[in-house]
Amino acid sequence: MKPITFLFFSILVTSSTVIRAHEFWLEAQPFYQKTDRTTEITINVGQQMDGQSLPNIPAWYRQFDAITSDGLKPVGGELGRDPAGYVSIKTPGVYAIGYESMKKSVTLKPEKFTQYLKQEGLEKIIKYRDQLNESEKNGFELFYRNVKAIIKVGDKNEHNFYNYDFNHPLNISPLQNPYELSKGDDLRVQLTFKQKPAANLLLHGKIKNKPEFDLSLRTDAKGYATIPLAHTGVWLLHTVEMIRSEQPNIDWESYWASLTFEIR
Repeated sequence: MKPITFLFFSILVTSSTVIRAHEFWLEAQPFYQKTDRTTEITINVGQQMDGQSLPNIPAWYRQFDAITSDGLKPVGGELGRDPAGYVSIKTPGVYAIGYESMKKSVTLKPEKFTQYLKQEGLEKIIKYRDQLNESEKNGFELFYRNVKAIIKVGDKNEHNFYNYDFNHPLNISPLQNPYELSKGDDLRVQLTFKQKPAANLLLHGKIKNKPEFDLSLRTDAKGYATIPLAHTGVWLLHTVEMIRSEQPNIDWESYWASLTFEIR
């Protein structure tokens, strides 16, 4: 298959997968890195942190940046490349990589839409649909992905960007540096939606290569939640918020956020 044809085929397949999957996250190779070494960044879609990595397609995202001692910088990457990005950081510290997708749309039949809302803890939308007499109507939705990864570079912490939020609409912000925590500790986080506390959102926790592990809890009235770090490994925290759309011919808008880091 010719390279251009293969890339076009890949775009069709991965675009379809993005719509269907319930987890979307960034992964660093590795999360712990030495200074002045290249760290590969993959964009992933799947379930239980098991799925496929996506190529670098600039038309798919609004932002793919890293916050460093020199400020906000675009993540390196080329069209069609997988891994999608790479960073090389010379100063030791904790850094964040952020990715914000362009909007995508999906239409689900009523029963599938209700099932998805239940899975993501969005019972408020089920109730709202009932009030609007839309329970038997297809769910037409725009969705956006707001995802981050936190990496540790070197042995010191000259810079600490673990709670940088990239101004994402939906944000999971750790209130402690994950790289100063160990198995058995608790990680306190705050969720915000459009820079305001996101109350009563269902937050999921997953660990790479531990498909049996599945943590779910809700944020409190101020958007806070406490994650018990029961295992070592690469962690994924993810959540979804949904609102009624004000755009013509669109019913709903959903925002998907995730955060990845590694606990040793």
